Amino acid sequence: MTRRIAPGLLCTLLVLAVSGLALLGPETTQRTTTQMLVMGVISLGTYVFVGNSGVLSFGHVVFVAVGAYGTALMTMEPALKRALLPDLPGPLTDLHLGLAAALPVAGLLALVVSVVCSPLVLRLDGMAAGIASLALLISVGVVIGNWDQVTRGSQGIVGIPADLSIGSALPWLVAAIVVALAYQLSSSGFRLRASREDAVAAASLGIRVRRERSIALVISAFVCGVGGGMYAHFLGALTPGDVSLRLTLLTLLMLIVGGIRSLSGAVIGTIFISVLAEVLRRIEAGGDLGPVTLAPHPGVQQVILALTLLLTLLLRPGGITRGRELGWKLLRTGT
Repeated sequence: MTRRIAPGLLCTLLVLAVSGLALLGPETTQRTTTQMLVMGVISLGTYVFVGNSGVLSFGHVVFVAVGAYGTALMTMEPALKRALLPDLPGPLTDLHLGLAAALPVAGLLALVVSVVCSPLVLRLDGMAAGIASLALLISVGVVIGNWDQVTRGSQGIVGIPADLSIGSALPWLVAAIVVALAYQLSSSGFRLRASREDAVAAASLGIRVRRERSIALVISAFVCGVGGGMYAHFLGALTPGDVSLRLTLLTLLMLIVGGIRSLSGAVIGTIFISVLAEVLRRIEAGGDLGPVTLAPHPGVQQVILALTLLLTLLLRPGGITRGRELGWKLLRTGT
């Protein structure tokens, strides 16, 4: 049993160690770490479906968007909602929840959306499923950008409590690790991974592939919805551009670099890319970096992250973990 839960325990210890070190650093380091914890929840939510099914999805940011806007509307002050969103339905205007209560509700909202969307996306396989999920993301982005009564359209929502910290984000990431590991060890998770390796053979053995994918999708959507709510409270404001294709690509970058087929890869990839992106951001901005003074280098972050993805796909397609999970034996042998 210990061997089976070792990846979850080691990933949790790794996240705790990184967060503890960040608490000793300056405020900018703590904010970067908070963002890393938020992205960790979103990455793990995406992993539950993509990593176990093998179906590449560009549409999981839809669930992040639902969670983000849902949490924003639940946690904003009613007086502010009346001023910014005068046409918002009355029950939503008067509703006011704390972050801890709003996040599970946001996850449930994303879950409901996934139930509605799953018949449209899960009927397809391979590249067709990826294109369909991208079409879903674009469609929802258009709705968000034009639904002035609820989202304020392209103006975005401001006044969201920007109160997320390492302490308030860390328990949710640990919970996401537990959920992802529990699903991975479940019989449904085993059946889905069997279909990932060979969908035809799995179906011939009686595995209902579409049903297993649907189960993974709703769990994945719930976790992504919670991550979206955290994302809103990290930013303090929301525009359609905050939950667009760019966030999708960043999430997939973390999964691919870490190892898209393992929970450990999702966690390690999130930490690695978060640290790399922060270093590149500082180089891009210029200024003093220790004893060295750097001139601004606009665009260097996007270029290096893109090269990181290309080199990973060329030289180590399985990512840092090569699709394997962290375990006590792996740590002892260093292999």
